[in-house]
Amino acid sequence: MIDRIKGPQVKEITISTFPEFEQIRLSNGMELYILNAGTQNIFKLDLVFHGGRRYESKSGVARMCASIIREGIKGMNSEELSEYWDFYGAIIGSYSDLDSSGVSLTSLNKHSTELLPNFVKIINEASFPEDEIENKKKIFADKLKRELSKNDVIGYRELTAHIYGSEHIYGYNTIPEDYAKITREDQIKHFENYWGAGRGYAILSGQIPASLKDEVIKHISTIRQAKLAYEKTEVFPMEDFDQVTIQKISTSNKMQAAVKIGAVTIHRLNPDYSVFYLLVQILGGYFGSRLMKNLREEKGLCYNIYASIDRLKSSNYFYISADVDRNKLSLSLKEIRNEIEDLKTTLVSDDELTMVKNYINGKILAGLDGPFRSSQLLKNYLSYELDFDQFRDFNDRISKATPEQLMAVAKKYLDMDKMTQVIVGP
Repeated sequence: MIDRIKGPQVKEITISTFPEFEQIRLSNGMELYILNAGTQNIFKLDLVFHGGRRYESKSGVARMCASIIREGIKGMNSEELSEYWDFYGAIIGSYSDLDSSGVSLTSLNKHSTELLPNFVKIINEASFPEDEIENKKKIFADKLKRELSKNDVIGYRELTAHIYGSEHIYGYNTIPEDYAKITREDQIKHFENYWGAGRGYAILSGQIPASLKDEVIKHISTIRQAKLAYEKTEVFPMEDFDQVTIQKISTSNKMQAAVKIGAVTIHRLNPDYSVFYLLVQILGGYFGSRLMKNLREEKGLCYNIYASIDRLKSSNYFYISADVDRNKLSLSLKEIRNEIEDLKTTLVSDDELTMVKNYINGKILAGLDGPFRSSQLLKNYLSYELDFDQFRDFNDRISKATPEQLMAVAKKYLDMDKMTQVIVGP
């Protein structure tokens, strides 16, 4: 008989190796990575380029460019192209973040012969229709205006502007008026300079028969060269960003105060990073974390609070985010400080450490579930120019981390007096 009183036994989660892939260098210089796995006759093709926000000449150009390239190719306008993808049940996605940009195609294998030529035309023959650009400019500006009415959004933008500097590639903020200044020529120049062979790679994932592999190689090999060659970027020294400020911003939304506390921190190449990542998870990285238990569950000071590390190609920054009762702001800041100090003075228990290690390993396993999720992991490592061996190294360091190591890392990298505080609301 099943004992429904006693819970299931907790077992240690073990992490497999980095997903297996095939790497092919194409005739135009692009690298193609193939993850052949899965049980369904479906594939995803990602094209990723070193052409994110850090490379734009005007605020908003990179994001606009990633969106507008889907709105027309030679011989097909936006409406025709949309109906074309829909007819074949294909999914087209595009993005632009701080470091990279890209576009993807997801479809049934049987439609690849029809779809791949027009998908590659998004890179080789994007039309940049003027009417679509004007429409996107209004949509992006209106959306940003709405976002800027939220205390949380204001706080996040102000935090990065203060810790990196308002002129830095990771610190400046786009405002709604910036979109009106973007021209069609700005879009085309950014696209031709940064989207193309010589600055990117491709990832093909799913159930990949030999015929589909050959077909993808044939079409991806025709992608034009970007006008500007790519040069590997270096990691920014932490010492370049040691400004500490306390910024208070009053808004019309006074029900809650958005609190952001953070600073530039160690990069993933630092040997301490794995243990620091584990420490941040214990502090505020999951629903039962110390910050959540203290400020939400026990004291009712906020609805949500978390700690995180934002990982970029050339830098990382640590921050704590919370929406707190405006009348209990001082107490909330005091309790956040108390939790940080406790990690520096009291060893984490073995039970808590084991539980959080298993939580992290569970998240990693979820990220390896299926070829599409595995391709996202591969894309992260390639975009951030990380060695694949670091995957095993990260997992090994997590599994071997001790309470003493956690305390030492907390003393080394968690100092609230050296963090910027941004409070938006009351």
